[in-house]
Amino acid sequence: MYFTDYFINNVYKMVHKIDLRSDTVTKPSQEMYNAMFSAEIGDDVYEEDKSVLQLQTTLAEYFGKESALFFPTGTMCNLCSLLCWNDRRGSEIIVGDQSHIFLFEQGGASQFGGIAMHTLPNKEDGTMDIAKIEKAIRDDDIHEPSTSLICIENTHNACGGKVLKESFFQELQILSKKHNIPIHLDGARIWNALQETTISPLEIGSYVDSMSVCLSKGLGAPVGSVLIGSNDFIKKAKRMRKALGGGMRQSGVLANAGLIGFRDFQNGLLKSDHLYTKLIAREIAKIPGFIPQENVETNILFVVIDHPSHNEKTVVDFFKTHNILISGWDTNLIRIVLHRNITKEDVEYLLGTIQMLK
Repeated sequence: MYFTDYFINNVYKMVHKIDLRSDTVTKPSQEMYNAMFSAEIGDDVYEEDKSVLQLQTTLAEYFGKESALFFPTGTMCNLCSLLCWNDRRGSEIIVGDQSHIFLFEQGGASQFGGIAMHTLPNKEDGTMDIAKIEKAIRDDDIHEPSTSLICIENTHNACGGKVLKESFFQELQILSKKHNIPIHLDGARIWNALQETTISPLEIGSYVDSMSVCLSKGLGAPVGSVLIGSNDFIKKAKRMRKALGGGMRQSGVLANAGLIGFRDFQNGLLKSDHLYTKLIAREIAKIPGFIPQENVETNILFVVIDHPSHNEKTVVDFFKTHNILISGWDTNLIRIVLHRNITKEDVEYLLGTIQMLK
């Protein structure tokens, strides 16, 4: 028993909201606020903001790349990369059918770049079949679009926070070089992947040609993503960022928060998120009619509801009455996401509340 029924029903839920809808809901730490207040700033469009320059240099070096560029959002960061790799309208990119770029970024590549998306099925582990990727690469035929980019995601959100295996990176890179097609990595949750994988950040950087990394999910900064690649690529991206409206001025107040989040990650920030997610999955598995995903690896947990009295809406509403927010992902499917603002006490309260679903 985690908490008394009295505590669950009367005290904790009156004074505290537990938000498990996404790791995008994190609030900055006090150290981040302090760093934002003391940031050494300038005009970043003129490359005069020292805090932004430090962030960009730090992350480029961390992943073994030449250069990096700060963006306000991950969606803009990915879009900029796709536009830079596809400078001819009518080209085509290969993406997973469960990828964030395909499902949740408004088809921006098509809206703004005239880029077609060739989707392939994502496997349960977030990868795509290498043979199917090669088969999807277009021949030099004037009737067809030309394949210009392969996009992957790590960790993979819609596949349950799965960490891509090194063998997949290796096989994909061989294919990429064979056909001279670059690879872009959507690394919105790359920090969660690095917490669990044996692949070093330098190795991950070596397997891809460009990558976006998010500062406002696992790291908990209020705003920002960073695009990382070669000097030539980032020079092109800087021009594209300006056209997309992403050229910010005294943005060091935001970059400094990202630097604090990066330091916290290096000090083991995400370990507890992953441990708590696995604990929650084990407890939910004990409740008839609730089936958590197999092989929980990071901070994302999907739960299938096969219960005569519940569906995704009733479960979301039930938790909401107890001041716990979760996401209804699909019919009879919910998602729970842990992050840096969730405490041990929050998890204990959640586990106690879960028992009331029986």
